[in-house]
Amino acid sequence: MILKVFNLRLLTIMGMLIFASCSNNDGSDDVETDLSTDDVEAVVLADDITSDIDNILEDDDNDFNLLGKGVDQSKSSIADCVVRTVEENPNENTITITLDFGDGCVGKRGREFKGKIIIVYERTDTGYSKSVTFESFSIDGNVLEGSKSVVKVKENENGNKEATHTVNLTLTLSTGEVVSLEGTRTREKIEGDDTVLRGDDVYLISGNWKFINKNGVEFSGTILEKLRREYACKYIVSGVTEISKNGNVYTLDFGDGSCDNKATLTNANGESIEISLRNK
Repeated sequence: MILKVFNLRLLTIMGMLIFASCSNNDGSDDVETDLSTDDVEAVVLADDITSDIDNILEDDDNDFNLLGKGVDQSKSSIADCVVRTVEENPNENTITITLDFGDGCVGKRGREFKGKIIIVYERTDTGYSKSVTFESFSIDGNVLEGSKSVVKVKENENGNKEATHTVNLTLTLSTGEVVSLEGTRTREKIEGDDTVLRGDDVYLISGNWKFINKNGVEFSGTILEKLRREYACKYIVSGVTEISKNGNVYTLDFGDGSCDNKATLTNANGESIEISLRNK
């Protein structure tokens, strides 16, 4: 099949031809049954935002190794302006870390953070787990509410560090859209563990999720080919996700490894469009 690539300016027309909605037989209002490019962009944007949280947590791990012995625990490589506090709870074998970004704090990667992230660590035999909550927290104007938990192992079957993330989040995007994301994904670090620099870190991500769009319509996603995230790039560079909505199945292909904002959405008939992913 020859891939058909269309300019985003034509997506509205193509949406009517390829990804058209259908009506109830009783003549009531149209029921949203198919995937729109807005849906896809919102899903990827939500994933990008949660990935920023992952990077914050990973930065904090690397900087201080939980207790941060022998270093100033109030400083962080996430941002010069973040205030970090540590509370040890020896009776519960936990550590509570609060990252306070105040009313506006620009991180090392150019993101603007506001509010607080509260992380509770608990040691395990193979690594540690952590529970994460948010207080009036936002990234570039996108507000996060809810929680996530992380179970991290020092070495998986491939000999790499691996973390399993379970998320239950509501996001109020900077556009005003309110969406929610729930699911589990596994993040395996395949490159960069032999250096202290984050810029060469590379992760492979697998998992599945449920997403509710701005209109309250639910759909789901499963990663078919592991997504490759490189710390040096703001976008997913490769991998394939299957998205299901109201019985219709689509694939979203993030490309060949190039760092760009392009992805290809293909429907069950094999018809494809190229989309441009929104920046946060």
